[in-house]
Amino acid sequence: LARKVKEVSKMRTIEKLLNKEMSFVELDNVMVKNGFYSVLDDGVMEDVKSDKKVVYTGVGTGMCEVVVEFEITIDNGEDEDAEAFYLEVTSVEKF
Repeated sequence: LARKVKEVSKMRTIEKLLNKEMSFVELDNVMVKNGFYSVLDDGVMEDVKSDKKVVYTGVGTGMCEVVVEFEITIDNGEDEDAEAFYLEVTSVEKF
């Protein structure tokens, strides 16, 4: 039961991201704090940006658990890292 309550609490925290504007790094940090693996070192940033969504894997389960869709509000500059962009979260879905 305690695990179920923790899962519900985690999803509520993530769902609060809906319609918020933030940097991709901030989004990734929130997801890591809530028990998901970071995607920053996965070499998938170009796919994430072109698909306008990112899938997060749970640390405890090793399963793809959450997909976050977004619109890019401010793209990274030519001399910046690919993940240095801002977004608005448009959808948060649990698998």
